Amino acid sequence: MPAKKKTTGTDVAKLSFEAASAELEEILQKIDSGEQGLEDAMALHRRGQRLLSHCRSLLDRADQELKEVSLDDLEPADEAD
Repeated sequence: MPAKKKTTGTDVAKLSFEAASAELEEILQKIDSGEQGLEDAMALHRRGQRLLSHCRSLLDRADQELKEVSLDDLEPADEAD
């Protein structure tokens, strides 16, 4: 199995969408395993919440950029003829 880039502890705001979503998936697997103590599970949950919020923010920003590009590509109705 290839070594994964360790991002835990990295400032969430500095992570790419791909890195944040990969770390979020790892957190979900750890919590689902039930092997974490309560304090560790709570810390993972808090980190997961920050990662989820960051991913949503990045997706919202990308969505907004796509809408702006789409609007820029539309030809005005009075120039269509």
